[in-house]
Amino acid sequence: MTADTKIFLAAPLWRNFWVIASVVTGLRVLTLILTPLGIGPDEAQYWFWSQDFDVGYYSKPPLIAWAIGLTTGLFGNADWAVRLSAPFFHLGAASFLYLAAKQLYDKRTAFWTGLGWLLMPGVLLSSFIMATDAPLLFFWSAGLFFLARIATGPAARINDFAALGGAIGLGLMSKYAMIYFPAALALLLLSKPFREKLLTPQLALTALIAATLFAPNIVWNAQHDFQTLSHTADNADWGAQLFHPLAFLEFFGGQFAVFGIIPFTALIYILAQRSTWRINNRDFLLVVFTLTPLLIVSAQAILSRAHANWAAAAYPAALMLVTGWLCRDKHESVLKLSAGIHAVLFAAFTIGVLSTTLIERAGLSSAVWDLRGWKAQTDEIMSYAPGYDAVLVDDRYLIGEMLYHQKGSPIEIAAIDPNASTDNHFEAFRPFDPDRMKRVLFVTTREDDAHVDYRFHDIKRLGQVTAKPGAGQIRSYTLYELSGFYGKRAP
Repeated sequence: MTADTKIFLAAPLWRNFWVIASVVTGLRVLTLILTPLGIGPDEAQYWFWSQDFDVGYYSKPPLIAWAIGLTTGLFGNADWAVRLSAPFFHLGAASFLYLAAKQLYDKRTAFWTGLGWLLMPGVLLSSFIMATDAPLLFFWSAGLFFLARIATGPAARINDFAALGGAIGLGLMSKYAMIYFPAALALLLLSKPFREKLLTPQLALTALIAATLFAPNIVWNAQHDFQTLSHTADNADWGAQLFHPLAFLEFFGGQFAVFGIIPFTALIYILAQRSTWRINNRDFLLVVFTLTPLLIVSAQAILSRAHANWAAAAYPAALMLVTGWLCRDKHESVLKLSAGIHAVLFAAFTIGVLSTTLIERAGLSSAVWDLRGWKAQTDEIMSYAPGYDAVLVDDRYLIGEMLYHQKGSPIEIAAIDPNASTDNHFEAFRPFDPDRMKRVLFVTTREDDAHVDYRFHDIKRLGQVTAKPGAGQIRSYTLYELSGFYGKRAP
């Protein structure tokens, strides 16, 4: 028996990170299988992407589609299989943060860092819903680990520089927010000790590998009029009136929900201390990788708007910084309190997503409205479809759910743009084709035919399909029969 095995077996069960990580991930997978909540519209869109392997898609880089393609290819197109990689991405992120904290600090800090990530409030949701944050944070955390090895190791190792490049490149293929990582890396070079560690010929290998992995997506965007860049600019919304302090306050308050009340409060306290800015190299690294994404997204929130999760890339480094500081100053009780609160939240969240009755009683049905009722509603819509050449949809949410839940339908499902411009993936890559689709079933979010009355000669209202995804909530679509297409403008 090796020394490491003896330590593993001798450690108290509750202090063994790998055991806890396995149990938490197992519970998350079981929850995905048992939950009655279906996949949401964005997840349905990502699933649709996964049916056509590519190196780019309309609004996101491709890795989320690749991940879904892998899990559904292995286990079929069940809802849980679409989401299956999410908890494993966060298991991987927690593992890399555990190893990075061990490299930068010690085993005790590593344990609380890994556990802190597994129980972080934002990770609770991100492990349940398949979105781009999960792979982004996995590769970001991997990048921090390899950077920590380079920064604190006795000599530069080419394998670490190569792996760092791989993490950055694949992170960019997960979500464009990974661009904050090389930005923080550049700021790190302001420190002489880090320049000596990083400005070596091996750093060129890092850049080469990252660029090589990301290049296919750049080429794809160039071939498609940089649609993803345009979509990202639309999300930033810089064309409207700038300076929104209330939006920033909402964003700032959301960080307590993402990182946790105690960890985010501790982070603010640590950054406010004068002594923090007379820091050692390892703390300087973590401060830079915390503040770079946090300040950039905060500026976006002030200028226009920003969702709370847009700053998620700040928290792998922030978690190590806060945990290292609390362990160093003998405040482990604070970490225990935080972990206890987050464990209760984890239990409550798990029970909640397993019982729609409890969701209703807690008055939280509005939080999950887009995860309920889609299968029955799309079934009802498709009951009108026989005899038509296609089902035409003007709503991105609905068409994603239609394509997912009605995947075996012999009747084609297509998108029509309501504003004579391309605004989503379906309008760009699954558009209405008037040469093939002569008589169609049109499904619209509106209660009138304003989207199409200047395009079709013959319009007949058929009825309305309504779902009640939660208490006091109604989701309605109006159905029309359309024929006699004559173009987007009157003749």
